Amino acid sequence: MGDRESTQAVVVGIDGSPAAHSAAVWAAGEAADRNLPLKLVYVIHSAGDPADPPDPQAAASSALSQARQAARAAAGAQIETEALHGNPLATLIELSHSAAMVVVGSVGVAHTCHRAGSTAAALAGSTDCPVAVIRGPGTPRHDGAIVAEIDASPDNKTVLGWARAEAELRHAPLRLVTSGDVEGYLAAHAGSIQLFVSGTRDRRSLGWAGGTGGCSVLTVGGTPR
Repeated sequence: MGDRESTQAVVVGIDGSPAAHSAAVWAAGEAADRNLPLKLVYVIHSAGDPADPPDPQAAASSALSQARQAARAAAGAQIETEALHGNPLATLIELSHSAAMVVVGSVGVAHTCHRAGSTAAALAGSTDCPVAVIRGPGTPRHDGAIVAEIDASPDNKTVLGWARAEAELRHAPLRLVTSGDVEGYLAAHAGSIQLFVSGTRDRRSLGWAGGTGGCSVLTVGGTPR
């Protein structure tokens, strides 16, 4: 993970919404902490969309400029901006192949969940890197535990690796929801993280596993149930 992150960026999906603005501010701190550039990306629908503004290119430039200013004020990360044409979800998934993290707002333009909201949900199970969904201004980056669900799927090692790295970066406890034996995998890192294991893989237990203070990052591996 270290080698990959040393050459990649924290990517943020920008769409002009308040939620995307909050995502840019949150991601600026992440990029600064990781000593990585921050890349703000606005994706213009190639096929058009009824919800698109009359002048998509102008809207993209304006949204990126505002997000850049807010991110620069929040942290001192190097910032890049780019407007691309394509499908927003497919484009962000493609960018995730070489990103350290993808960050999006929880709700898109005009508070329509069918755009950014659905994109955020789909991203969580499709990317090659961690995804952060930011719910609004002031979303904490270091409060709470890191929660990972471990099941019988082949991507468990990757999930554990990302979860462990996030816990170390944030100096946060790591909570694993599993029915398997995963303590051995993390034994080498016992000195740098606080590990809790819950003996269940029931998705409903994830809220409890995060603790009463909530969780900073929720990592879910395998097929949703």
